[in-house]
Amino acid sequence: MVLDKNNSIYFRNVLDNLKNEHLYRQLKILNEVSLPRSRGSGSNMCNFSSNDYLGLSRNKILIEKLRNLSLNTISQCSSRLISGNTSKLEKLEALLSNHRNSEDSLVYPTGYMANLGVISCIADKSTEIFSDALNHASIIDACKLSDAKTHVFSHNNTIELEQKVSSSKKNKKIIITEGIFSMNGDFAKLTEISKIAEKYGCLLVVDDAHGDFVVGNKELKNYSGTPSFFNVDKNVDIHISSLSKGLGCFGGYVSCSKLIREFLINKSRSFIFTSALPDFLCELANSSIALAKQGTQQEKLENNIKYFQNLAREYDIPGLAKSIHTPIIPIVIGSERKTITVSRKLQTRGFYVQGIRYPTVKKNEGQLRVSLTALHTSDQISDLIVNIAQVLKR
Repeated sequence: MVLDKNNSIYFRNVLDNLKNEHLYRQLKILNEVSLPRSRGSGSNMCNFSSNDYLGLSRNKILIEKLRNLSLNTISQCSSRLISGNTSKLEKLEALLSNHRNSEDSLVYPTGYMANLGVISCIADKSTEIFSDALNHASIIDACKLSDAKTHVFSHNNTIELEQKVSSSKKNKKIIITEGIFSMNGDFAKLTEISKIAEKYGCLLVVDDAHGDFVVGNKELKNYSGTPSFFNVDKNVDIHISSLSKGLGCFGGYVSCSKLIREFLINKSRSFIFTSALPDFLCELANSSIALAKQGTQQEKLENNIKYFQNLAREYDIPGLAKSIHTPIIPIVIGSERKTITVSRKLQTRGFYVQGIRYPTVKKNEGQLRVSLTALHTSDQISDLIVNIAQVLKR
């Protein structure tokens, strides 16, 4: 069907306005041949924009397993409540439950769908939600879908959070935060937040997509995520996470009590009305969990984070946070136009670093989002820092 003139004008005007505000987005072809080197659009670049923090998506053991998988079908082609549930899915959920030290788990096709499906069904008009200002778009969308009244508290401001929670007259209250924030790369104040949740009888939901398998209890070396890092994993009612970041695979999941899992199976629309995660992806995730638990990749990643921070201080990179503890390293640039210009200049120099703009971050607070992995070498990191310093000081 061809759009009529009025509709065409509307869509074109919106796109033209985005271009004028330097907020227009285009898909880039990036055919990765071996992280962190990437080949895209005819140029060879070092990739500093991947969430493959442990480099497991390029692990030779997993790649070989993928090649050798004997597939009878590519996908179950059905929701899990119809004919898509399998023993491989339930095996993965058992491993994830053990990994998160929880009673049970439920796998979703993506982390976005997990957030959407969980939050939108555990909250309703009788609920008040308290959500961090920097929470991911999937959390924001889920809160809107839930029909609950949502109160946004300033990022990591636990004093403001407690003030808002203590004023609530609702019996049903939910606090939602990320574990490691996807753009800022900082930790949620989970120790304080979990105390507030317990004091006021709130459900505590943590989206730990960027901390899972990357951090954990340092003494136990369990890499079970941010709640475990702060020793509050038992204070979290619902853990939501991803299989496509630290684990290097694909999918999302929830770890929780058996009661909440039962509730989600019966009420979560993004679980009920979508196809199951294919079995071969479950098998790869099962193998990847075993590799992640060895801890060698986390040690390499931690060394890279320390190296980046120390060298960046020497070069006095403007807009860089004073303290860096995670593989997500934001460098604040400012205007949308300047952010895109800096990102493109780095790409011409062989470094793929995405410029992040509104609405992902606030207007005129554009940033470079540097994402480190265990596969980056010290030479690649030092080359990046030198080039960032040169581009920003021109």
